[in-house]
Amino acid sequence: MSETHETVKAFSNEVEATLARSRLAQEGIDGTVHRFSRYRALAGGGYVLKVTAADLSRALALLDELDTGIDMDEYVDADDTSYRRCPACRSVNVDTRPLGGWQRLLAVVSLGLFLWCIKRDCHCAKCGARWRA
Repeated sequence: MSETHETVKAFSNEVEATLARSRLAQEGIDGTVHRFSRYRALAGGGYVLKVTAADLSRALALLDELDTGIDMDEYVDADDTSYRRCPACRSVNVDTRPLGGWQRLLAVVSLGLFLWCIKRDCHCAKCGARWRA
């Protein structure tokens, strides 16, 4: 009989989810990263970290300790252009605002084509700068 898996946390990108899974593995907690559809991944929160129900409370406690955020600048080369960067401090610790209700509805109705033309607000977790993507 297979064990049930519970979602610990949702992440906006696969790298952060994988780093969190690695941190849990250091403490002996096996986790898996799952990706939702490509459209939900583009909208934000498309990657979830799941663990067994028995390890859920311990995993939540460990991730709460890490909730200060993973400093992606330590892992990404300064010359790597594949990440969105803050215009003020050049950090890759950038979050995008999730789509609102009407924007999600429009994205579903247009089969995701709407996602390519919408500009979302971005926020730098390091310096606090905000800008429109």
